[in-house]
Amino acid sequence: MAEYAVVDVETTGFAARGSDRVVEVAVVQLDRDGRVTGEWCTLVNPGRDLGPQHVHRIRAADVWHAPPFAAVAGTLADRLADRVVVAHNLAFDARFLTAELHRAGVAAEVTGLCTMRLADRFLPDRAGRSLAACCAAAGVALDSAHSALHDARATALLFRHYLRFGAPAGTPFPRLGLVADAVEVRRGAALIAGTAGTAGVAGATGTAGVAPPRAEPVPLVRGDVVVFTGQMRSPREVWVDRACRAGLVSQGYVTRSTRVLVAADPCTLSSKARRARTYRVPIVSEEDFAAMLDRLD
Repeated sequence: MAEYAVVDVETTGFAARGSDRVVEVAVVQLDRDGRVTGEWCTLVNPGRDLGPQHVHRIRAADVWHAPPFAAVAGTLADRLADRVVVAHNLAFDARFLTAELHRAGVAAEVTGLCTMRLADRFLPDRAGRSLAACCAAAGVALDSAHSALHDARATALLFRHYLRFGAPAGTPFPRLGLVADAVEVRRGAALIAGTAGTAGVAGATGTAGVAPPRAEPVPLVRGDVVVFTGQMRSPREVWVDRACRAGLVSQGYVTRSTRVLVAADPCTLSSKARRARTYRVPIVSEEDFAAMLDRLD
């Protein structure tokens, strides 16, 4: 009987085979009886904006020094090797991990067991299909939802509850023989273990391990061109309308003549932000831009 690897990912969105990327991945290893034997988690630099940051609560500054997925693919594969992969809503996690592995040049398909689907068998009286609902029905604590490691830990406990009623069959992930890189970057702790993968990350974003300096608000005059990027707290159209009413020109792309880029997160790794840094266009927050508009009025 194989052992298990419980996985969870946080992503920039839902388009695994499109433009969205993994920004955090966690693995909790279990023995045949569901006892935890190891865990691993790392942030991932997606090379783009972070999408719905209000969901996963990961800041661009957190991933600024994180490795790209290709740099952690070996470690991930080693953590999964010879184990049955387990996840809550496995289709989502497996789709993203498979797509990221393929981009890294690894022709592997992630398959396994889904605790959400297995809930029909083991938790018939649950209130819903979400991880929170299944954990509540099984008496499992779920702390800090939408953190990859916390969700993986909760899913591991949920799966251990299932194992009490019999182990479902699953196919172990193959041993791929990739080199496991000693890289680990944890959210909130600014922890960097090892050095593999950090060189080269800075090439697209700045100095590895150091977030870009925050731009000071700049004076605006009517006719200045402004660009917006990221999912802001106020809808994009609200900011565009305010800018236009103030006499500014809203544009969808950054050029050398752009006066300021307004970002949901000033440390964003979006393509607009990368171009703005190349052209030395200031990148400011919503709050700073609001203050700039007030001074313009």
